[in-house]
Amino acid sequence: MNENAFDSDFLSDIETEEMLDSFIELIRDDIEKDENRLSIINPLRVGQLLDSYKLLRNLLKDTEAVVTWNLYEPFKSMGAVRVNGPEMVFLNSSLFAKAIEAASNVEIYPKTDGTVQMNLTFHGLMQAVAFDKQ
Repeated sequence: MNENAFDSDFLSDIETEEMLDSFIELIRDDIEKDENRLSIINPLRVGQLLDSYKLLRNLLKDTEAVVTWNLYEPFKSMGAVRVNGPEMVFLNSSLFAKAIEAASNVEIYPKTDGTVQMNLTFHGLMQAVAFDKQ
């Protein structure tokens, strides 16, 4: 690969946005094809997401943090658990580790409104059905 092919250090915001738009266009057909496939729910992954939600809700029950969850967004094979609050303090590190261990991705970041956001993303909530071609 050409080492200068993806050098974005000196791109303007407009150039960066155009580059990302072209990337999305490049993979759009694959995303649409995947979204239109016949799929079934993966109960193990959905259960892991819901278990994480319940555990985090229990760990944060006496705080101002709000714990929510959603399924099949932004794609039908994804879901998330979100926590938002002025602070997040987990006194039981082993239970916190158990709450996040099944997530595909974990993000924790401060927001400009003074709160802290944590997102647990779960991939694989749906499993594509394969048909034998006889």
